[in-house]
Amino acid sequence: MARTPVWRSIFDTLRSEIVDGTFNAGDKLPTEKEYSARFDVNRHTVRRALAELSQSGIIAVRRGSGAYVSEGVLDYKIGSRTRFSQNVADLGRTPSQYLIRGETITADERVAERLGLKAGRPVVVLESVGEADDTPVLVSESYYPGERFPDFAEVYSETRSVTAAFRRYGVIDYVRAWTRVAAIAPSRTIAKKLSQPDNAPVLRAEALNLDMAGQAIEYGVTYFAGQRAAVMVENPEHAGRGLMN
Repeated sequence: MARTPVWRSIFDTLRSEIVDGTFNAGDKLPTEKEYSARFDVNRHTVRRALAELSQSGIIAVRRGSGAYVSEGVLDYKIGSRTRFSQNVADLGRTPSQYLIRGETITADERVAERLGLKAGRPVVVLESVGEADDTPVLVSESYYPGERFPDFAEVYSETRSVTAAFRRYGVIDYVRAWTRVAAIAPSRTIAKKLSQPDNAPVLRAEALNLDMAGQAIEYGVTYFAGQRAAVMVENPEHAGRGLMN
């Protein structure tokens, strides 16, 4: 019979202590050095156990601060006005978002259809990771009409906010037209960006945003870490606009 790896035994012990209430949500865990002394192992072994706890969504490792018991599943609300930072902050968590990719490309048929463009027209794509308390909860790919929003990637990089970037182009407000959510198995690339196991499910949310004149200005696909986020969909104001089967 195969022996259980030492890191796995430590993982099981720490998980049990969190489940039985030895540590509560938000509590800071002992350091790697303290765990190494407790279990009489090297820090690499402890680090592997903590990494697995983090990938499982049980703990959150905050850069420069340490490991904390996760606050639980993030109830991410999607309504007529969905803003990531406000959503996360309203739940008492600390939001952060960083850009992975920002460039102008030509629209394929799917993106063009959603935005009401002809295939091959320029669109700006932004790919980013959204975190709550330094733990990845979503990866998003968002597309914007390139002719209406030239240099949008540069403006977003400067403002660090889609809403603030839109205002540079005269779009003061915008609303969600529709959202389609489905549970899927992630690609290895998405799983890596979410710091989760390849076999853990994700929620894929496809959505369209409109300006106040009803024009499509943002089409996006967001992948939520299934073990860390639950999507709560509120009634949109423009159900069905631009939705393809």
